[in-house]
Amino acid sequence: MRILVTGGQGFIGRTLVPLLRAEGHEVLAPRRGEAGFPSDLALAGDWPGWPTKLDAILHLAALNPERGEAVARDDAALMRANVTATKALAVEAIRRGARRFVFTSTLLVHPFSPEPIHEDDPVSPQNTYAASKFAAEEELVRTLEDSPTQWTILRLAPVYGPGGRGGLHALLRLAQKSYPLPLGGGGRRSLLSLANAADACRFALESRRVANETCLVADADALSVGDIIRTVRDIEERPARVLSLPGGATRSAAALLGKGATYDRLFARLEADTGKISAAGWTPPQGTEAGFRAALGLPA
Repeated sequence: MRILVTGGQGFIGRTLVPLLRAEGHEVLAPRRGEAGFPSDLALAGDWPGWPTKLDAILHLAALNPERGEAVARDDAALMRANVTATKALAVEAIRRGARRFVFTSTLLVHPFSPEPIHEDDPVSPQNTYAASKFAAEEELVRTLEDSPTQWTILRLAPVYGPGGRGGLHALLRLAQKSYPLPLGGGGRRSLLSLANAADACRFALESRRVANETCLVADADALSVGDIIRTVRDIEERPARVLSLPGGATRSAAALLGKGATYDRLFARLEADTGKISAAGWTPPQGTEAGFRAALGLPA
């Protein structure tokens, strides 16, 4: 296929583009602001470089506050970058005759839940970024409805890997310290290694079984915060030194300190049921230990 990838130089794109090319696909991954490709993807229709034949669009590019971009704290800018741009690209997919549009969204469109989450469970975005991604999902489906272009939405669990940033990577680095950590217990959380995220995108482009479907995507294993620390320390052949404190007492203390939301982000359960994409034929190719090793720059 001839595939246009937005965000091809980004965190996932740097792994995905070589993977697609190795599969024999022709991949166009223009840099925003270079060679006439718009830096504002809401203006994608103005690009003079659109190929005459295009089989698919894979839309990775997004504005995300976790990447440290100051503009991402502007709600209007967030909605333009993540919603208006998605619609503009969907319009071009129809215009250019692309038969598939794959959009990467986030598991965080769902709230914390005591039970594993399914695609059709209620949506309640956890932050403005997740709200913008869910709004983009809705705009994409509306735009492509009744068109020949099929869509696939991948709600990715938090992605970790080499060069990653954000809270999950901070936790992985913290786990490499030698001192005891009072972070045992808590709910299981779904994660997604960079290699698995890229492979799921490849699968969504190539498989008809996920056409016009929304799929949750995660590693095979869901882990608590304590499990993450234990796994990293086990990889490095060090004692776990993870302390489990009474959950209710810890939550109450966090609330008194004004950190109740932080406690929930660390310890509340957010586990994805990936049965739909598994039934379609996708299996995560990378295990958790291998993913952690890659993220931390450790030998395989």
